[in-house]
Amino acid sequence: MEINNLTAFSFDKDKLREVAEFVFKKEKVKGEISIAFVSLDEIRKINRDYRGRDYATDVLSFSFGEEKHDFRGEIVISPEKIEEKGSDFSKDILRAIIHGVLHILGYDHIREEEERKMKEKEELYLSLVENNSLKR
Repeated sequence: MEINNLTAFSFDKDKLREVAEFVFKKEKVKGEISIAFVSLDEIRKINRDYRGRDYATDVLSFSFGEEKHDFRGEIVISPEKIEEKGSDFSKDILRAIIHGVLHILGYDHIREEEERKMKEKEELYLSLVENNSLKR
C-alpha cells in the first residue's frame, strides 16, 4: 500500500495502512490501494475533472477494477476539508480511510438502503479501530 502525503499535515502511515487492511480483512477480500493526501484546490480539481462536481470534498475513491475479489483503487483525501468540520480530526481521517475503502469495495450511498448499510459498516469498523481491535 502506498501513501502519498502532498500536504503539510502529518500522519501515522502505519496506522492508516492497518486501518485500510483491517477493512479488507473484515470484508473478506484482498485489495491493493494507494492513499493520497492533497490540498483543497487539488481535490476540487479532481472532483471536477472526474466527477463533474466543482467543489472540494473530504474524500474521493476510485476503483480500478475487480478480478475475483482482488480490488484495486485509490483514495484521495483532503485533510484541510476534514479539518474544516471542526470535530475530531484524527477520528475523521480514519473515517475517511474506511469510507474510501468501502467505496472501492462497491458500497455506495446513492440510494437510502445502500447508504444505511454503508454507514453501519463505517461506524462498526470505526468503533473497532478506535477500540484497538484491528487484529480481530
